[in-house]
Amino acid sequence: MPVVFPVEIDELPQLADFKHHRTIRSVDFDGFPLPGLDADFYRRPVADRLLSVGVYRLDGTETHRAWGWVGEAHCSRHAYRDRSGGFAGPFPGCPELRVLVENGRAVAFDLGPGRRRRRFALSPGGPARADDRGDRDRQPDRESGALERM
Repeated sequence: MPVVFPVEIDELPQLADFKHHRTIRSVDFDGFPLPGLDADFYRRPVADRLLSVGVYRLDGTETHRAWGWVGEAHCSRHAYRDRSGGFAGPFPGCPELRVLVENGRAVAFDLGPGRRRRRFALSPGGPARADDRGDRDRQPDRESGALERM
């Protein structure tokens, strides 16, 4: 019998319905910190579970979102920001992200599949900026290299 998700999982999450959980600076993918790629995680209860959404921003500009149930190993859905500021998706599963490494250091990442793929250059010296102005109430996560577990 197929797994049936509540309608909330199939829709792009509206952040006004969620409570901020934590922020991670320079998130880590495949063992490489990605300087300037920060993630804000939000949660909300749905029945007896917690739905979590990660909003990823490179130097303050949103690149993608991924969401699913707290405690599950992988994302249920994801969506990519397109060049016009809208979203492509939602799509099933985790987003496609490939880290580009030079001299043992992440220098860029590719996000999305095929024609939707976009390349994002990373800050060479790492993030050297203060929290975004609209982010005053959020504190950097104490586990800077940690990944949000869904």
